[in-house]
Amino acid sequence: MTRLLRAHPPIEAELDADGGLVAIRWAGRREPVEVCNRWRVDEAWWREPIARDYFKVVGTRWLALVYYDRMACSWHLERLYD
Repeated sequence: MTRLLRAHPPIEAELDADGGLVAIRWAGRREPVEVCNRWRVDEAWWREPIARDYFKVVGTRWLALVYYDRMACSWHLERLYD
């Protein structure tokens, strides 16, 4: 089962010295994560552009889809998997 979060709440991301994602913090919890997959989305250039880097991550409690919004310079949680 998967839970799509409509509001895409902001999260804090912890990066290593090379800029790799190593942990996320959401709802008062810090979760060390491993990146399973990543991809870039650039679309809708003809109206309000979307420029995001997506990361599917796994931690001890979560399997999640997070993204970095390159336009707003912010991290967000999009989906949680059970």
